[in-house]
Amino acid sequence: MLSSVFLMQPVGQALAQLVGLLVLLGFNNSNNFQALQCGLNTANAEECRRAVDGIWRIVIGSGAIPALLAIIFRFFLFDCGLYSLEVRNKPAVAIMNTQRIYGAPVSGTLGSTFQMQNQNGMQPELPPRPMTIQFSKEDLYNYFIRDKNWHYLLGTSMTWFVLDVSFYGLSLDNRRTLSDMWATRDPVPIDENLKCWKSSIPGGNSTVPQWKQTGVPVWQTDVLHPCATIYDVLVEQTKQYLLTVSLASIAGSVCFIYFANRLPRRHWLTASFLILTVLLMVTGGVYYGVHHSAAAPATVVFVAINHFIFNFGANTLTFIIPAEIFPTCYRCTCHGISAASGKLGSIVAVLVVYGINSAYKSESRQGLIFLLFGSVAAMGAVFSWLYLPDSQRVMEDEGKRFLETKDLEELGEGRERARLNGESITTREKVGKFETKTTTASTQRIDSAMNLKL
Repeated sequence: MLSSVFLMQPVGQALAQLVGLLVLLGFNNSNNFQALQCGLNTANAEECRRAVDGIWRIVIGSGAIPALLAIIFRFFLFDCGLYSLEVRNKPAVAIMNTQRIYGAPVSGTLGSTFQMQNQNGMQPELPPRPMTIQFSKEDLYNYFIRDKNWHYLLGTSMTWFVLDVSFYGLSLDNRRTLSDMWATRDPVPIDENLKCWKSSIPGGNSTVPQWKQTGVPVWQTDVLHPCATIYDVLVEQTKQYLLTVSLASIAGSVCFIYFANRLPRRHWLTASFLILTVLLMVTGGVYYGVHHSAAAPATVVFVAINHFIFNFGANTLTFIIPAEIFPTCYRCTCHGISAASGKLGSIVAVLVVYGINSAYKSESRQGLIFLLFGSVAAMGAVFSWLYLPDSQRVMEDEGKRFLETKDLEELGEGRERARLNGESITTREKVGKFETKTTTASTQRIDSAMNLKL
């Protein structure tokens, strides 16, 4: 379910691109936007300004529609039973909300109580049970400090932080970066050989000669076609983003929905960080090798593969795991802290990229960015392995092994419950277990080699 929720992120990003494209096409059909030569000619400057302003306002205003739908859907959502029971301390409400979700009658005493409520039209008072005061100093100290569950919060926060540093550091939201990656030759020089150097509209003046002194304007990201209008550039940008980022991200999220309960989530999070490290470094090497050549689409393919792995692994799992491993009373807070760490990571990534672009003027510096943020992704594997618990256990039935997700009550008990279950929870225990496995594997290889010689 959580992976299905996260699927909406790449779907929403793709829809945002499509909304902008549809509005643009609509303006072109009604106002012949492309023929105005917006950005290239001064003849229709005022009309172009009004058209672009109208497109921008419609695209921004359309964002109110999903926000309104979210508000409407909120009235059809009920608090889960655990939240009503453990946080609000309302057992009867917990029963009602649970039945609303699952629709099955509750047997035994609780079911009889609920039937009494329906018959009498009154909410019965169930015997109160002792509850820990949520967010009290004692409760916070016991859970996070005494039981050392701050390790879990450190793990979820740092993996999300590292993920977003790597994800946003690629700068693919910058359309100039994306367009440059698609370029199969060096940029076309701005000179009088361009067909748009002179105005083709009677009474108009071409803006292109000014670019020789002032530089290419920000909106012109198509380095191979400097005579492309604002309309042409926007259409091309949308196509490039959908093909490079959106489709691969959606495919990764859809695949993860199928494998969510078939893969050991914590181990796959660690593995996906390591895979991304290798892939990003390979992508950086490929970029250096094919930059502005006929083989440039190879970089685009590798970037798409990276986005598939992002959503098939780390990007989705950094969202899911914080929603599983914390107790009900702290789940939203810890998930929010983890998400905020991710946003901090995106800010750090932007600042680092800005510093690189300011200090390093090479035309192929995007390759350095791939290599740098690929090495950063390796840190996510370290924090995942050291600080996150397993949210699943291996079960065996009739000789078949499968993964069973632990219930939220068990996971909410934190490190102490994991210790009782025989799991390695400290850094020393995990390193020792890893060394033991490595030693055992080496011994087995040596024995096999000796047997072969004999």
